[in-house]
Amino acid sequence: MNTNDLELDQMRQQMAILQNKLNSQAIVSDRFIRRSVSHSATTINRRYLVISIVALAMIPYGYWAFVKLNGLSVALWIAMSVMMLAVVGFCIYNGREMRRRDFTSGNLLDTKRKALAAKRRDNNWLWFGIPMATVWAAWVGWEMAQKLGADFKFFIPFFIICSVGGIILGMTVHFRTQRHYRDIIEQIEDFEDGTTI
Repeated sequence: MNTNDLELDQMRQQMAILQNKLNSQAIVSDRFIRRSVSHSATTINRRYLVISIVALAMIPYGYWAFVKLNGLSVALWIAMSVMMLAVVGFCIYNGREMRRRDFTSGNLLDTKRKALAAKRRDNNWLWFGIPMATVWAAWVGWEMAQKLGADFKFFIPFFIICSVGGIILGMTVHFRTQRHYRDIIEQIEDFEDGTTI
């Protein structure tokens, strides 16, 4: 065997070693990205679960607080109950793909597509949620004004504090959920670009 053949054989061996290292690194990166995406998906689903539990608890609590305690209309409580059931339905529907076992085990391109669709639906939910909550809050205010008459002015600060608190809480939950969707999408994009280490 001459020197050129020996050098060529050594280069082939080095290339094979390098290829094995690259393949090993790709497997580690793939596992890491899937674990990270799975963690973000679990966080979103836990948030949806908590929101659903709170929404369902609001139905009996709302009857006690609005109808029994404050003497407001049953129609107001029914409207609130329908909104709470819509919230639960949305949480179940939007989290359904991420609850599937194959969400992170299949093609990451499919996972990204599903996360993008869920993120878009979550964002579009505001177009329903904000107007409905505004109408319902105005309805509560109107009924309380009818009930309290001149004493309604004492209810206004409480009403404002509750409304602002609800807005802050709702937007905080929304933006955190959006951030987790963005994390899933960006992690997959980084992996696709080969920048994940």
